[in-house]
This record gives sequence, C-alpha cells and structure tokens, in this order.
Amino acid sequence: MAGPFVFSCPIHGSVAPLSHCEDASFSQGKLGRGVLLLPAAHTLLSPAEATVYFSFTTKHAVGLQTPQGVQFILHVGLDTYKLQGEGFQLHVRTGDQVSRGQPLLSFDPQVLASAGYSPVIPFVFCNAANRRLTVLKLGPIAAGEDLLLLH
Repeated sequence: MAGPFVFSCPIHGSVAPLSHCEDASFSQGKLGRGVLLLPAAHTLLSPAEATVYFSFTTKHAVGLQTPQGVQFILHVGLDTYKLQGEGFQLHVRTGDQVSRGQPLLSFDPQVLASAGYSPVIPFVFCNAANRRLTVLKLGPIAAGEDLLLLH
C-alpha cells in the first residue's frame, strides 16, 4: 500500500471527530479510525475510486477497497440495520467498480427520524492502523471536497 491517498467527502454536510459518535464501537476506534459525517443531503457518494467489497441486505452500509488495498466503511446511522432496508436504496452491488463521486446509496432521513435513528455517518478505515490519517477539514463541507489524507 503506497500513498498518500486523498479521500473526498462523500456527502454534503458537516464533519466531526469520530470520537463524537454515540456508538462506542466507532467512537473508540474499534472498527478503525476516521471521521463522523453529519449529513445535509440524502445520497452517499464514493470518496475514492474503489471496488465495493460488501453491502448489507439492510442497505445501510457499504465497504469499499481502493485499487491499492485501502479498505473503508461508510455506515449510515446508528443501529439502522434494525430498519431492515426500509428508507434505504443501494445504487451499487458487491463487486462493482466505482469512481470518486459516484452514488453508493440513498436514504430517507424522515424514515430514520420517525424510527428514532440518527442519520450520522461514520466513515472509517479498516486496514490502515499503521498509517497516518490526517483530517483536512472539520465543520461544514461540500460533497466532493478533499476530506482525508491517508499516508
């Protein structure tokens, strides 16, 4: 895995430290390091050229891997798997090649809110524990802006 790698913000909204996540698995880095996205839009875009290496039948999360082997997860909401896919639409399948900016999934924030789920999006790197991760921007951000540098 060479580098450095730049990852864009996958959704319009705001960026916070991952430690602000209410789910300890994310906030304590058990699933990897990354950031917490507070969405102001409803469609999650690919932050890099990658292959979809998993998606759940519940449509709330996708895992991607760059051609260089960097693996990351985008997870919409906390405990949203309990919705069993209601309010989510996947635009990709496992094995698909995606480009930076390509839609991955959409969600209905009204469905999440009415069920009592937060729409926050943990964005975590799964296999980069020995790499340095630099957050390029916190606060308001547009989809497609450079967000993370992995080196």
